[in-house]
Amino acid sequence: MAIILLLSIAGILLIFLEFFLPGAVLAVLGSLALLVSIGLFFAEYPALWGIGYMFSILLAVFLVCKFALWRLQRGRLGGKFFHGEDQEGYTASTFDSSLIGKEGIVSTELKPAGYILVDGKQYQALSETGFISKDTPIQIISGKGSHLIVRPK
Repeated sequence: MAIILLLSIAGILLIFLEFFLPGAVLAVLGSLALLVSIGLFFAEYPALWGIGYMFSILLAVFLVCKFALWRLQRGRLGGKFFHGEDQEGYTASTFDSSLIGKEGIVSTELKPAGYILVDGKQYQALSETGFISKDTPIQIISGKGSHLIVRPK
C-alpha cells in the first residue's frame, strides 16, 4: 500500500509542477506514476475498491489542475502569459507600395519567387502567373508581405 500511495502522491505533484515548468515531461511522468498506482491498486484490492480509487485519483488530478490554474492567475505575473506593454516601433516586413505600377526586369528566374530589378535596385518578387525567365520585362501589380507581385509585361 505504501508504494501505491507514494506513486499517487508523486504523480499528482509532478502534474502540479508541470504548470510551472515547460516541456510536458513532468506531466507524462506524473500520468505514468498515476497509471501504475491504479494498476497496482487493482492488483491488490477488489475491483469495486479499485474503481473508487481510480475516481478519487481523477478527482485529485482535477482539483490539482484547478488549484494550479488559480495559482497562476494569482501569481506574480497576475495571470499574464505574454508581455502586456506596448511594443511600439515593431513592424512586420512590408513591400514598398510606391513601386506598384512600375516596370522592371527579372534578375533571377521567378519560380514563382525570385528577384527583380526596378530602377537599378533589387527586390523580392512573386510571379502572378508562375514561371518567368530571367531578363523578362515585368510590371509590379501589388504586394504581399515583403514580396512584390509581378506579371510579365
